[in-house]
Amino acid sequence: MLMKSAPQYFRIPSLLVAAACAGLAMFSSHARAADVQADVIFLNGQFETLNGRQPKAAAVAVKDEKFIAVGTNEEIRLTAGANTKVIDLGNKFVAPGFVDAHTHPMETIWIKDEWVDARFPGTKSVKEALEKIAERVKNTPAGQWVYVACVSASENKFIEKRLPTKAELDQIAPNHPVVVANGAHMAIANSKALASMGVTKGVTRLPHGAGVLLDKDGNPNGTITDGMGDIPGSPTPTQIRQYYESGIAGFWNQYGFTSVMAITPAAALPIMQETSRSLNKANIRLSASVWAAPDGEGLPDNLDRFEMPREANPDYFRFVAIKAWVDGENDCRTGYMYEPYLGKLETDPPGGLGTLVTPQAKADQHARRASQNNKISMLHCSGDAAMDIGLKAYEQLVKDSPTQTIKRIEHFGVFQVNDEQLRRAAALKASGLQISVQPIWLLELVNADIENMGMQRARTGFKFRTLIEAGLEPAASTDMTGIYLGNIDPFQAIYAMVTRQSDAGIFEPQEAISVADALRMWTIWPAKAVGEGHEKGTIEIGKFADMVVLSDDPFQIPKEQLKDLKASKTIVGGRVVFERR
Repeated sequence: MLMKSAPQYFRIPSLLVAAACAGLAMFSSHARAADVQADVIFLNGQFETLNGRQPKAAAVAVKDEKFIAVGTNEEIRLTAGANTKVIDLGNKFVAPGFVDAHTHPMETIWIKDEWVDARFPGTKSVKEALEKIAERVKNTPAGQWVYVACVSASENKFIEKRLPTKAELDQIAPNHPVVVANGAHMAIANSKALASMGVTKGVTRLPHGAGVLLDKDGNPNGTITDGMGDIPGSPTPTQIRQYYESGIAGFWNQYGFTSVMAITPAAALPIMQETSRSLNKANIRLSASVWAAPDGEGLPDNLDRFEMPREANPDYFRFVAIKAWVDGENDCRTGYMYEPYLGKLETDPPGGLGTLVTPQAKADQHARRASQNNKISMLHCSGDAAMDIGLKAYEQLVKDSPTQTIKRIEHFGVFQVNDEQLRRAAALKASGLQISVQPIWLLELVNADIENMGMQRARTGFKFRTLIEAGLEPAASTDMTGIYLGNIDPFQAIYAMVTRQSDAGIFEPQEAISVADALRMWTIWPAKAVGEGHEKGTIEIGKFADMVVLSDDPFQIPKEQLKDLKASKTIVGGRVVFERR
């Protein structure tokens, strides 16, 4: 197994005190709750534990950051001693802490705080975007890079129905390298930026997997696909350290998140490792997935150097996975598909089928490397052709070397999925397949899907009920990159999944799911997808005491009000790390 097996429990009537909790002495079946003094107890709550053996509770007790008792107020008070902290929850609804199964937290804070904001709907046109870029250029020393954030599918959202051009960027920034990100998988660069990256006439591929689009004369037209490994620039080491120490937790905690799968560039991982030496307890748990280049190149066969140092607290800092991108994303017309996108844009890769970043042989190699190191393999697959590459890689791995290591497909079925792919995925589930999905995109990208692919293909995406009924346990995630800042809000995503509201109106209403399943998508299933289901995702004895207290009961309010839910408190290891004032 990828992770150690779950702890074994002794059941003491009503309290279920765990003998295996860290730091606790072993108890006989006749031990009394009073023999254990909790560090903190939480009373008067409406706990939705998501533990089928004990689905409801009124109170919990915590010692050494783990649940030692779950039960009634009267039962939990028996665990209190002279030094126990008592927190009254005021009859509020409590769920397990949310787990973000796929996100880019370092980049999110950097882009959020430092880049030019040309995001729709705050920026409605290319004209407005150019004005904002020109203002930044005016206040930036010549030669320094200027980075600009546009939301995914800005070509569908801007009034002009296109992106800024290289020529327009050259006009306002002749002496600055400028990159305008159209989401995370496409960018428009000006001449100065292209020259800095070594892009010349006839060049279609950069060293770390980026694609370069050419005009009819063979000159670069400014479009860069999947350039995250080739476009220079990053936060400073000091900034990155601050992000890991407090910035990431400060942003994610306010939305109820207690753990994140932190997809991290290999070059930045040493700073996380260094931070883990000095920060014994963080306010969020970081499980790192490492990448070196979009196509998986640059990762060593032996991944030991990515492990956290011995001094690190493994409850908060872990290295668990490696990632590669099989393709781009359908929203910017770079997801790799069997049938071409509708129409033709200047920014479309040749052939109109999207971008193949990691071909089959490299995807197979990536899956083997992860398995041989007992780590999770993550393959980003957006288009239907890319999805088949990911499935084939894992089918071959299982055939060659049966293993229970986790094999993940990122964005499985978000944009496209067919019945045969569902069948193959379900067959792989017993061999460790996990999938991550991004439900918030219902509110942002359905209209772009319809325009880019047509209604028939668009209707095959976002089929969350179908994925659940197939037994795939989809793990929700924000996929935060700093592009759509609203993606951080899990309650908007829950609202979209339950109501099927989208940016194109009510979309495929038969795919609506229950509130209970929506909560599972943010708790139990992402914990499993990160290989940590034995210690996260439910409120039960022996697991980390990670919880979120909600502003209202999602089972009792009208479904249209789900989008208005807030995290009132976020609790990590029994510590209140965020409280809404």
